[in-house]
Amino acid sequence: MKLTGLTIGLLSILSLLSIDWLASSVVAKCIQADVSVQYNISGAKEPTDRTNDVDFQSNGACRGNVSVTTGVQGNVGGNGRVRQTRVVRHRIENQDGSNRYSGNSTIQIKSNPAIDVYNAADNLDY
Repeated sequence: MKLTGLTIGLLSILSLLSIDWLASSVVAKCIQADVSVQYNISGAKEPTDRTNDVDFQSNGACRGNVSVTTGVQGNVGGNGRVRQTRVVRHRIENQDGSNRYSGNSTIQIKSNPAIDVYNAADNLDY
């Protein structure tokens, strides 16, 4: 009985030490995210002239920062050509100059749907 209690006690201590070791070895990453929608709902028979220029830059290793941009560009109605232009720049820099977090630790996410819907009603003569 004493041996079982001693074994359980040692296992408990070892499990606490391993949890502490795992927690200290986990490093939070940085995140750069851009979420936007560009849409056109019109009677235009030509496709939308659309650009969405997203540039992510990360200088060295990074930990614990988040940079997020969102945007919506929309047009409803008309039957002429539509032009939508969007430019986004993200930059995250390691401020303290150290390289204690090795590797590129920045996660980059882009979600930028472009939607065109033809609406024949915009071309009706009343």
